[in-house]
Amino acid sequence: MPRPVVTLAARLTLTALLIAVPTTVLQTGTASADQGDGLRQITDGQGRALVLHGLNTSGDAKGPSGLPWIERRNVVAERRNLGSNVVRYVLQWKNIEPSPGKYDDHYLNEVAQRVAWYREQGINVVLDMHQDIYGPSACKGAGDGAPAWATITDGLPCTPQDPWVLTYLQPAVLRAYDNFWNNTGKHPELMQRYVAMWKHVAARFAKDLAVLGYDLMNEPFGGTKQFGSFEGPVLTPFYQRIVNAIRQVDRNRWVFVEPQALGVNEGLGTSLGQVHDPRLRAALAKLAQQDGSRTAGTGLARLSDPSSRIVLGAHFYPGGVDIGGGYTGISKTIVQTEFALWRKNMTDAARRLNTPLWIGEIGAMGFSQPGAADYTRDWLSMSDDLRAGWGYWSNDPQAQGSNETLAPLDRAGNLTQVGKVLARPFPRAVAGTPTKISFGSGTFTVTWRSGTGASGPTEIWLPATVYPGTPKVNASDKKRSWDPVRRVLSVWNDSARTTHTVTVKPS
Repeated sequence: MPRPVVTLAARLTLTALLIAVPTTVLQTGTASADQGDGLRQITDGQGRALVLHGLNTSGDAKGPSGLPWIERRNVVAERRNLGSNVVRYVLQWKNIEPSPGKYDDHYLNEVAQRVAWYREQGINVVLDMHQDIYGPSACKGAGDGAPAWATITDGLPCTPQDPWVLTYLQPAVLRAYDNFWNNTGKHPELMQRYVAMWKHVAARFAKDLAVLGYDLMNEPFGGTKQFGSFEGPVLTPFYQRIVNAIRQVDRNRWVFVEPQALGVNEGLGTSLGQVHDPRLRAALAKLAQQDGSRTAGTGLARLSDPSSRIVLGAHFYPGGVDIGGGYTGISKTIVQTEFALWRKNMTDAARRLNTPLWIGEIGAMGFSQPGAADYTRDWLSMSDDLRAGWGYWSNDPQAQGSNETLAPLDRAGNLTQVGKVLARPFPRAVAGTPTKISFGSGTFTVTWRSGTGASGPTEIWLPATVYPGTPKVNASDKKRSWDPVRRVLSVWNDSARTTHTVTVKPS
């Protein structure tokens, strides 16, 4: 969710960060480029590592219809001008299940039609079950997500607040969350219905080749339970229940789990526990049936699971961006502190949970503010360093009001100021394990190790804004081709090599 102004929660978080962080972390240098080593990668059907760049589509879909503003031509423009290979596509529970156990398959068909537009452009789709402030019935005039029948506020009051995120602290909203998570002990059926709803959605899209995965809940909020009392004992087992249900109907899609938003979005650590993928249990059971020498299910919690398709889909919204002064002075120092903390805490979490890391939401500051372009380039460089990929919030030229500088594309599909910064070269798919991605002053470099069993070429998207002519390529591997229409450079691994490097400069 976007952060138009600094919030009380962000101020409290920033205070805690500045107290807790050693002075050395406040220096402006970034962490080393190899910090992403050891993280697992999201892979495609050929075993290639996917570096996912794209947009959240869209904030407009948080309205009554639950559908985004886009048309097919907008998806074409996104692929052409930004090189997107992923979209985080916003869904709402209220539109899927308008009454208990009754699903609106017409709505899902409308979603499927739009998913097809992305499939035509070769863009992967992550279906995001979005919610903010629980749902529109928790507080009139605010919120999205849950249906009215699942919104139990026990008659408590709510007044929408400015800034809007303070509405989370209204009594009715807190009670709606507490009843959903069964903190009150009165409504276990709500989580059960949510799990069943996800199973229905997964069954609908299990055979859709465009759908890469499912994002189980946008920015979970625990009501009166937060941090250690929420993420470990409540959120983790809830995610496990959904994954188990999804795997009954879809064994192949990646499942994206998010930590709580409060504090973690700004750089604090997460206590989310490991969510296990039943894919491993099924594989071990099959081996046990074949030779009788293995015991399926023994010690699963301690196993490193290469077959697991669980992803840590963390968000990053540094509160210091909105304190004032843009990305300069003390504001820049605070934001860089949050960069360093988020980077360390989220990579530590991904290693602990044995998952890939994807920045499912990240945003820009208005380009009227000083240092805005530098801020955007810095988080893009952090993503490159981590080989993590990102989903920019959001693809909404209409929904930005008067501040359209936050939209990457205008209504005609042309790049805006921020769009020109987002349109940077990146490896869409890597035939191995990426070990370095860097870009600056027109020079792009990617290095990877082969030996993972991946097939097919490494594919690198090169924007026309940086490389208007035929790019100048220096590669360790001889076989390569350039597609000027798709703007994709393909490089095939030389079997005699284990380390591969491509450097691209303007001609």
